[in-house]
Amino acid sequence: MRKINIITICSLIVLLMGCSKENDLVSLPDGSVSFAQAAGSDTIEMPVSILLDNTLVLEIKAALSGSASSDKHHVTFAVDTTKILEYRAKYGAALLPPSTSYLFFKPTVVIPAGASVSEAAQLNIGQQTKLTEYSTYVLPVVIKSVDGKIEGAATSRVIYYVFKTGKPLFVNKTGWAIVGQSSVNGTQVAANLLDANNLTTYWGTTITATMPQWVTINFNREVSFIAVNYYLPTLLKYPTLGGYPKTIQIETSMNGTTWVNKGVFPGNIAADGSQSIDVGATTARYLRFTVLSSEKYISGASLYEAIFISGISLVP
Repeated sequence: MRKINIITICSLIVLLMGCSKENDLVSLPDGSVSFAQAAGSDTIEMPVSILLDNTLVLEIKAALSGSASSDKHHVTFAVDTTKILEYRAKYGAALLPPSTSYLFFKPTVVIPAGASVSEAAQLNIGQQTKLTEYSTYVLPVVIKSVDGKIEGAATSRVIYYVFKTGKPLFVNKTGWAIVGQSSVNGTQVAANLLDANNLTTYWGTTITATMPQWVTINFNREVSFIAVNYYLPTLLKYPTLGGYPKTIQIETSMNGTTWVNKGVFPGNIAADGSQSIDVGATTARYLRFTVLSSEKYISGASLYEAIFISGISLVP
């Protein structure tokens, strides 16, 4: 029993010595820990492609002013979205990225004893395809704490990571509207061409009509593009059931009245049920998509000239 008590006492002494050492951690002067970033520069700008999603890893280091530290110190970084207001006041319009598109994989780092610069924190950026084209996104990063203390050694400096987005895979459909169609089959309305679902929702023409069948889209702004993409719904089991275009006419307009014929194109649908029609560099406010002839749709023992299209997009 006496031996066990001696071991317990020794363990407590070691623990108390460790706590004493931790409590004896040298305090750093106020504002002495900042970013390892050149003074006078508070922005780091980079282009970001929104054509696909990938993980972009940003490395952030802390720096201790003055001489090297005699102890190791823990520095924690964080994103402070409230600082976007200061950025806008200083530099102009900017957006915050969606919270799901960034993650501090490693927010806390160490400035080793005998050093003045920390190891690198890691801020991961992703989901670029959810960002809007030709926009400025900003992530304000601050030093949240030093050795667990929010006030004191941590500087109030903010570093703004600025992401400039460019050309999208497809032109954004926000504001688009259907302003005319040749026919509709029940609930298979033409507005389904503009939703985000290119597989199961679709525009269907009435089975009693004949070709041509058309739909007109108002972009409600000037849009520049080089190609028109359309998609077939999976229900057609292309090319088994028909119901898809064999020839297509593309027309554009600036006022919805005077039309420019961009050409008549053969249906050349890929195995995934889509086709991209190259119309050359075009700027327009309206698009008229006309199916001049189609592969007859098979329903039981009957054939119909109906067509089914699940989406229309523009390639910039």
